[in-house]
Amino acid sequence: MHENVQQLNDYDAPTAFGPLTATVSYGLKRAYLRMIRDLEAALAPEGFTPPLLAALSIVAANPGIAPSRLAEAMGHGRSRAAPLLDRLEEMRLLAREAGADRRSLQLRATPAGAAMLARLEALLAAHERRITAGLSSEEARLLAALLEKVAREG
Repeated sequence: MHENVQQLNDYDAPTAFGPLTATVSYGLKRAYLRMIRDLEAALAPEGFTPPLLAALSIVAANPGIAPSRLAEAMGHGRSRAAPLLDRLEEMRLLAREAGADRRSLQLRATPAGAAMLARLEALLAAHERRITAGLSSEEARLLAALLEKVAREG
């Protein structure tokens, strides 16, 4: 039993994580939770969520992308990506078009989608500044590059 249970349950005091402290995976999880809360708060006034931002951003960067390829890029199954696409279409930010073989679909950002993405990019930039405030610009670039490497090789 911990000697000072009162101190242990003081929410202002740091919590020990035992062997998890030195792991990349748990560090990423804790960082992700901090980042996602900040990003959700930043996007909420625009009626957006991080998954909606990801979907619109990927579609805008890859005009004509198939819904199944978008779902794969986002790490979602098609059934989880479909409601995101439906919502972006309802918001008139995304258009679904027939593909070359008429059975496939292609996704494109509408002009309104491109304009929304430009507004969201400003919010995203402010979010990034908040999240990386404790890092030098060199450290932030290195962290982004290392995370991309872990994501691609994983």
